[in-house]
Amino acid sequence: MANDLNLLRALRVLLEERNVTRAAKRLFISQPAMSKSLYKLRQEFDDPLFTRTAYGLSPTPRAKQLEQQLPKLLDQLNALVRPEQFAPASHREQFRVSSSDIFYRQLLPELMPEFVRQAPHSGIRAGEVEKDFLEQLANGQLDFAIHTNRHMPDDFVATHLGFSQSFCLMREGHPLCQRQQISLDDYLSHPHVRLYLAQITEADIGVIDEILIQQGKQRKIILESASVSIATQTVANSDALMVAPAAIIKDSLQALTYLPLPAEVEFPKLETVLIQHRRSLGSPAHQWLKQMIVGIMKPAMAEAL
Repeated sequence: MANDLNLLRALRVLLEERNVTRAAKRLFISQPAMSKSLYKLRQEFDDPLFTRTAYGLSPTPRAKQLEQQLPKLLDQLNALVRPEQFAPASHREQFRVSSSDIFYRQLLPELMPEFVRQAPHSGIRAGEVEKDFLEQLANGQLDFAIHTNRHMPDDFVATHLGFSQSFCLMREGHPLCQRQQISLDDYLSHPHVRLYLAQITEADIGVIDEILIQQGKQRKIILESASVSIATQTVANSDALMVAPAAIIKDSLQALTYLPLPAEVEFPKLETVLIQHRRSLGSPAHQWLKQMIVGIMKPAMAEAL
């Protein structure tokens, strides 16, 4: 039975990677051994399972059918035959997380000391969210992404972390800072800094820019940056305005103040979620890190509101 399970595990990885070399690396076996497993699988299922293309392995209809059934079946069999125990102290792999500067400021200062204490031989590679982050989650280049909630294919699972409310950030002494409320005309009469988060909207522009376009209006962007420190420094040293979530305002060391956004702009509260591909749901290592991330981010986001 163990050999049969190993063959099914090999098939699952091949279906996920679509590449013999990458599949072999994930299973810590040689490429010839991986090719031998594929040969046995073809005999067992009496089907070629994959055909080679310029872009990698292309699954046959039979393989696509198995792709839908294997993950759940293997997770159940693994739990039945040999429940996997996760020991952080002996874990030696790197987790890959994608997020923005906004959320890293809330997460990493608290996460890393405890992470290092529990898993001294592991690491985290923290990168920025890229346009193809869902594809990266699907092909195993990423383990988790922290992003705003969105419509996603069923292969992805989003865990709620919190909601963020945004304001109009400006320097202390700004011409608008003495007002209780600013008009849309006031807002548009000044330059703007846009804090960039990839794919926060379908058009890959700021939420407020999407709202303004619907009203036939546009703001003048003098700087777009994914760095919170660069963005806030620019605001602190100019008359530029910036849409900023409460977390930035709370943690900023710059001489800044804020006001509500213009009443004409119905800016939504954005839900922040932790996104993973469904194939990692049964992984004890992923469950461990996920629990730590959620345990830190949920209180931090609630406190920032």
